[in-house]
Amino acid sequence: MKKIQLISLFAIMILFSCNNDDDNSNDTSLRGVWKLIEVNGTIAGIRDQFEPGTIQWNFNTSNTTFTVVNNNTDESKQDVFESGTYNYSITNNDMTPETCAHSLVLDGTNYGCYIVTNTTLQINQGEADGIILKFIR
Repeated sequence: MKKIQLISLFAIMILFSCNNDDDNSNDTSLRGVWKLIEVNGTIAGIRDQFEPGTIQWNFNTSNTTFTVVNNNTDESKQDVFESGTYNYSITNNDMTPETCAHSLVLDGTNYGCYIVTNTTLQINQGEADGIILKFIR
């Protein structure tokens, strides 16, 4: 009887020790909420910084939309999108020189290459008058 109890206890311990990675700590997709922290670039050389959470983009990969919550009140800062829901798509990069395989199209405009890590997202138009958007999770 002790063997059955010991085996049962061991089985229960194994079941409860399994790791369910629902926290997305290793998520390198666009999915989820991103906080815009910086917009820089253009010929004018802007560099507008935002407190994390002032502007948030939430990418829904199921229906290829992103929702922007924009609480920026400083009209002098380039904050890209007003609050609302927009479409996005990922296309093959046809920009020359080709610096990445895919481009991110936001609300019908090609914003160029994008790089996603566990905690950062950078979108780079890669043109002299383009912008670079920097986000954190």
